[in-house]
Parts: sequence; structure tokens; C-alpha cells
Amino acid sequence: MGSPYKTVTPIVASYRVTKDALGVSSSPTNRTMRQIFSHKDWLFCTNSFRYDSPDKPGLFVEDREFSLNNYQDIITNNNRNNSEIALSLSMPLQNTLCSHPLKPSHTQSSAIKNSSTQNNVSPVRNYIDHLLSEIKLVSTLIPKTRTVNYIHWQGDIAQLLSPAEMTEIMYSLNKAFTLQSEQQGTYVIELEKVPADDSIIALIKGLGFGHICLGTQNRNKEPIDFKFLSRQVSIFKQYGFKTVNVRFLIDKHESCDQLSKKLDGLIAINPDTIYLIDENEHHSVLSGIEAESNEHKRACKCHNTFEKKLTQSGYQKLNHVKFSKDRIASKGISGDLIGLGLGATSLIENAFIHNVDQLDQYYQKLELKQLPFSYGGYIRPQNPI
Repeated sequence: MGSPYKTVTPIVASYRVTKDALGVSSSPTNRTMRQIFSHKDWLFCTNSFRYDSPDKPGLFVEDREFSLNNYQDIITNNNRNNSEIALSLSMPLQNTLCSHPLKPSHTQSSAIKNSSTQNNVSPVRNYIDHLLSEIKLVSTLIPKTRTVNYIHWQGDIAQLLSPAEMTEIMYSLNKAFTLQSEQQGTYVIELEKVPADDSIIALIKGLGFGHICLGTQNRNKEPIDFKFLSRQVSIFKQYGFKTVNVRFLIDKHESCDQLSKKLDGLIAINPDTIYLIDENEHHSVLSGIEAESNEHKRACKCHNTFEKKLTQSGYQKLNHVKFSKDRIASKGISGDLIGLGLGATSLIENAFIHNVDQLDQYYQKLELKQLPFSYGGYIRPQNPI
């Protein structure tokens, strides 16, 4: 059984190959929180308040001496405070995954050598196997006394996996870590597309997810099908999800008046949280320009008007992008964030760690029983203005 979606369109790449890779003789790179999470939009939106502010974005400085051993030591040392843990799972874009040549792991090679079954291993299955290996490696560093209170699945995961594969991954997480119950924990799943079968929605709920993050609205200035979107929100509510959240792009639009009408339609649907996303700022992040130097260059001059519209409609401003009607939605990451998967980011205390961005490197490191570490660094205190 394949993906439960009618069509699976590769998400527009926000992949970024690090130009100043480890080993290159150059000064450390400064990255804002927005750059660290540049290809993890929902994760940034839901948790940026802990590391970021509109006036002083969190600034991370890459440390050329930061190693895999440093990463492992930070996790081990932080086990002493017994704080809660957040897990974020990422999956590569579909086109990246499908174009990657299949290479069986060392342990698989002898078993499938001269066997026709080698060609039957799908790229998705190959990636899942390596992801499960990473989960096991990370879990050996974390005692069972530390609980996982936050799980985040990025949007392309649900699109690419079958129900059995989704169940397998959640089962593996539950076996490797101590997960809080659905009532206690905050388990978030992104859905760029709505499953073609309602039973998949029931499965997602049954796996423990209580929060839905729907695909971005107003992308490419296209009309929003409010009737369909309203039906989506209603269905998720009927299945008992705690919050249903949407992102709304407020840059690059026909006119502020037309965009305001779209926002009115979105408010009428009554999602729990609406995130106002400035696409101009987003593109500056992806281009590698420091976000704090571009704060004054917002293309959309009606941002403040939209904020006022939301607050008057009963939405509370929780940070510079997040407006919510439900206090449950404001609960984000309170402990260490550990990223799992290709290009995943971990944030532990004042340190950040980034997994490799290249699929072949990701596979190679895991087949050598190593965590797929790429680079790391620390938060640099902001200089007073």
C-alpha cells in the first residue's frame, strides 16, 4: 500500500547546501534562528519564541571546533537536569529521495547479493531504515527517565509514507524513548495535503497527534478555496484534534485590500492559530542574508493592520508571527530539541547542531553506526543597541 494521498507534489525546495562546510578555512558563520530553521517553517513558527524575537533574532555562531563528540557530550551532560525532550523528524524532498541511487547498507549487502529483491527496496523504505537507525543511536544517549513531551513531523513525511510505515516510525519512537501520553504531550503533524481517505486522519489521531498544521494559504497569490478549507478544519475538529493551525503569506500580493479580504475569509473559518508569514523575509533567509539587517524592508505595509484585525477577532498575539485563540497552541518546546533525519537541527541549551544535508552522507554515516553530524555552534548574546 502506497501513500494515502491522491497526488504527492514535491515541496518547493528550501534545501540549502552549506557553502562553508566543515574543514574549510574561513571564519565562523553567523546564522539567525530563521536561517537555522529556513527549511523547517512550521517548526520555526511554532517554537521561535524561545530563541527569537522581532527586535533581536537569535544569532547562532558556528564553531569550527564543534564535533560529534561535543554533541554527544552536551546530550549526556544535559541528562543530569532530567528536562523534557522534543523530537523533530524530517524527511527529504520526494524528488531528492527518488533520484538517489539505492545502495544497501553493509549489513544488507551480503544478504541480498545476487538477489532480485534488491531492486524491490524503495527509496522511501531505504530512508526509513536509516532514520530508524538514527533513532536507535540517539536513544542510547538518553536515559528512560527523560520524557519526550513534544514531537513534530514535517509535512513531507505524511505525504510519502503508507499507514504501516507511519505506524512503524511512531512505534519505534515509543520503543526507543519515554513518550508522554497524548493528553500530556504536544504532538504536531504537518499536512501539506489532506489525505484522500478519512481513515488516515483517524490513524494520525490514533498515533497520538493532537495538533494539525495545514499547508500555507495564499501561496503564489492564488485564490483560497475557503469552502474546502472550512471542511478540512471541521473534519479535524470532529476527530478530536486539539488545535488546527494555518500559515498565511502576507507578502507579494495583488493589493492590501484583496489580501485583507482573504484574511477575513480565513478568520471566518476559525482555525485555532493563524501565522502571518512575511515571504520577503523568508526569501532573505534562504538567500543567506542576515535577517536582522532586513527587518525594515518589509514589502507588505499592512502587517500592522492585519495584526489589529486578528486581535480584534479574538486572536492573542503570542509572538511576531503567531496569533492564537487557544492557550494549548502556545505550548511549544520547553526542553531540548533533537532533530532526526536529513538536514535536521538540534537545539540543546545554547548549542545548535545540524545534520548533514546530503543523502549519501546521511546514509554513509549511519551505516558506520555514527550520528549524521555536520556542524554545530552556539548562541551568541546580542550586543545592546
